Amino acid sequence: MIKLGRKYAWRKGNRRVVVPFPEVISDDMKATSLDKVTVVGYHTDDVFYTNEARRMMVSANRLGIDVKITVIPNKGGWEANTSFKAAYLQQERDLVSGPMLYVDVDAVFHRSPLKFLSRLDCDIAVYYDLGDGHLVSATLFLQDTVAVRDLLAEWNRQCKAHPEIWDQQVLQSIIEKDQIAAQPRYKVYQLPVGFCWIFDREDNLRARQQKVYIEQLQAGRIVSEELRSKGKWLTIRKSKVQRRIDRINEIELILFHHEKCFGSNR
Repeated sequence: MIKLGRKYAWRKGNRRVVVPFPEVISDDMKATSLDKVTVVGYHTDDVFYTNEARRMMVSANRLGIDVKITVIPNKGGWEANTSFKAAYLQQERDLVSGPMLYVDVDAVFHRSPLKFLSRLDCDIAVYYDLGDGHLVSATLFLQDTVAVRDLLAEWNRQCKAHPEIWDQQVLQSIIEKDQIAAQPRYKVYQLPVGFCWIFDREDNLRARQQKVYIEQLQAGRIVSEELRSKGKWLTIRKSKVQRRIDRINEIELILFHHEKCFGSNR
């Protein structure tokens, strides 16, 4: 594979989006005992996603955030593993009491989002992409309500019935149909982009300047790259993959104090 250098992978727009990862943590950035929100996530039992989860856990721990991680067997591929999210969250909602925040493990925390979330009056809080408006299921806030349990059950049912459709598309369809009903069942809050900040997404610049709580690092780019290059003797690494590698290196230098870390994708 031909690898790109930084100067070829980054456009000015991408660089403008990047928010410095905090080197110093102040008290106002940390979680407190009053923030009664449980953070959950899952990943497959392989080296790649174990490393993604480790990075996320370290970023959470330094903010005083406890994360309940579940390791699952590989379901047969990236699509099947992501579609399992509905079933996983339905199970977790029955196991966890109180408000629950789900975050994909290929993310890092800049500051604790728990105080903000604990004040929300909703059943579910989701983020919609600022570019095309699609729901992004990488960050989901779920209250401990009957409505949420009904929503998760329907999401899981439809994901099983339509495995060819991306899980977040299924969830978006369910919510949209509910919200146009005469009497919607689900109280929905739209999260600001700082709860699902994709580190190089130029559409983020459409939002007003705000705090970044959770940065998504897009592990799917690596998965797609591996599938694209499989069986080929020569390929050129995509710019967005190189940007991910560069960004992870920057973050891990801070998180792991300049140690060589097994969680980077070099």
